[in-house]
Amino acid sequence: MKKSVSVILALGLIVASLTACGSSSADTAQTAAAQTAAASSGESSTAPVQERVWKFSTTRAEGTDNDMMAHAFKDSMEKSIDGLTIDIYPNNQLGDYTVVQEAVGLGDIQLSLASMSNGVDQTLSVQIAPYLVSNWDEAKKFYNSTDGIIYKYIEERLDLQGIHLLAVMPKYFGSIMSTKPLTNADDPTASKGAKIRVPMMNSCEKFASAIGFQTTPLPISDTFTALQTGVIEGVGGAGTESYHSDYGELTKYVYKYRTHMENHWLYMSNDAWNSLSADEQATVTEIAKDWENKAYDLAMENETKYEELFTEEGAEIIEFDDATIQKFADYVHEKVWPEIGDEYGDIWNDILAQLD
Repeated sequence: MKKSVSVILALGLIVASLTACGSSSADTAQTAAAQTAAASSGESSTAPVQERVWKFSTTRAEGTDNDMMAHAFKDSMEKSIDGLTIDIYPNNQLGDYTVVQEAVGLGDIQLSLASMSNGVDQTLSVQIAPYLVSNWDEAKKFYNSTDGIIYKYIEERLDLQGIHLLAVMPKYFGSIMSTKPLTNADDPTASKGAKIRVPMMNSCEKFASAIGFQTTPLPISDTFTALQTGVIEGVGGAGTESYHSDYGELTKYVYKYRTHMENHWLYMSNDAWNSLSADEQATVTEIAKDWENKAYDLAMENETKYEELFTEEGAEIIEFDDATIQKFADYVHEKVWPEIGDEYGDIWNDILAQLD
């Protein structure tokens, strides 16, 4: 009797084992079949593409160089980053550059191409210090995104505002436009016989006064009317492209003093930057560097473009030789820089050391 029970138990164990093996094989077969079916139907086990829509604010109107460059950046980004759509808002539609810079820092706007506001950080005005650079070689040395001392400083300071700097877009060397001829135009120590608008910054006012101008600090929004009514007789703090766009018919003379380097800056919110993967960040950095190189080429081409337009329209362009420009630079370095260096913070000493 005991032997019979043992045999029955053994047979039961063998059957159970075979059943389990059969069940495992069947499950494996079913799983494989399901995977094959999924593959044939186009399903994927990878995570779905993240759909993102970014707002891109620019300060210039449609059809301008800034607008063209903004669209070039948008196209490259959308082709390279899956699921990304960038909507461009030109001509300050989302607010002027000061408002937009704050909005980018808060993450409300993702991208901007604009001038640099020093509203939050006064030391950012170092990027337009008078006669810091006066030719393209110097400009590339100080402002390039790879190792330019000005660029790296701006990058560091913007990060504190929640902004990631991507590239610089050089625009022009500063000049002075006027509605009448200047006196003693080639002498930095003498009166120029004209009252000009200057940006509302202490450094800009001291600089223009030092080289012989009567100065009136004004916001850009009031400048056209002031020119038109004769309250002022000229404008400083910009260059030929800006003057042609904003005061074309009022401009009679443009004096190419090469006072400063005017740049616009391409930047994005830290929130948007941090939403990218490491590979995507590397791609964006590469796109931005290529974009910056093209921006330098465009700026150098445009240097004569707007001068030619002014000449065709009857305005006179006054050029100065390198020796005269150096005379102005030396005078400003000696007389003006000691008075304005404190406005720029500790970076100013680093800049002076690099110039020595």
